Amino acid sequence: MTRLRSALAVAAAAILISAGTAAGTATAADDAQVREPGCAHVVGQGYGWADIWNECGYTILATVEVDGFDPPCIQIGPGAVGRIGLEPGDEPYYAYVC
Repeated sequence: MTRLRSALAVAAAAILISAGTAAGTATAADDAQVREPGCAHVVGQGYGWADIWNECGYTILATVEVDGFDPPCIQIGPGAVGRIGLEPGDEPYYAYVC
């Protein structure tokens, strides 16, 4: 019985170690493909403006996250890009649906 328990313990440890390695590899692959959740995505920016792309098949209201007060939401049609005005010095972190 002792040998059987030892063999099972070794097998269980090997499975746990290999599962942890696989999970770590999957996480590294996912980090390379990080995307903003939802329909709205920042696709361009400059001094005083940001472009938001609507990837969904319906019209949305969207804005961007900045330090301080976020700008008012704008309407963006399906698959279209909308330009939103920003205060001087504001840098958009991400876009979101209002």
